[in-house]
Amino acid sequence: MIGFRAVGISCATAGLFATAAAFAGGGGAVPGAYCPIPEPGQRSACQDPARAAYRDVFAALDEGAISDEQLETLEADVAAGARSHNAYAALNSITFVYYRIANDAAAAPGEDPNVVARLERLNRVLSRAYEASADDPRFQTAMLDAARDLQQRTPEVALACADAAGQPTECSATEALLRGYAATSGELGIRGALQKLLERAVGNGS
Repeated sequence: MIGFRAVGISCATAGLFATAAAFAGGGGAVPGAYCPIPEPGQRSACQDPARAAYRDVFAALDEGAISDEQLETLEADVAAGARSHNAYAALNSITFVYYRIANDAAAAPGEDPNVVARLERLNRVLSRAYEASADDPRFQTAMLDAARDLQQRTPEVALACADAAGQPTECSATEALLRGYAATSGELGIRGALQKLLERAVGNGS
């Protein structure tokens, strides 16, 4: 299981997400596109740019332990959204980090009390990135693709979040992320896609 050190993060209500486009498979790298999470034990060529840009992060994941310090640069790049010089590599990297943390947390519930704080922090970072990228629909679509991938590939990990009325409640990590995205989205088309994913997350969608 991945261990974390010095995670003193306040709870962040984050995100509603969805997708506006279907994924390509895990083939070669496509500039300016989301790279789907590879199957366990496999390595996707489209992930290579992310691994090259954030070697220390992937090395720490491979070793099974990662610190807040090792994620600081990645989180800063992600939070900058489409303006980041490593926008897509950062998005692909943090999505994989999220996937690993959520799966490890589900495999050993309660073993690492910092996991919930870590997922809430990642949700906050991703929601900031989504809001910061409002003028770049292409990057927002990539973020929605990443959210959809996480929704399909990660198990439920309970986090604090706010319901539709803004009241505190508990929801899965990916539902929390979806709610955060929806709160920052002003585009009707994207909000419609987000709503469909949210309905699926809470069990009301098909």
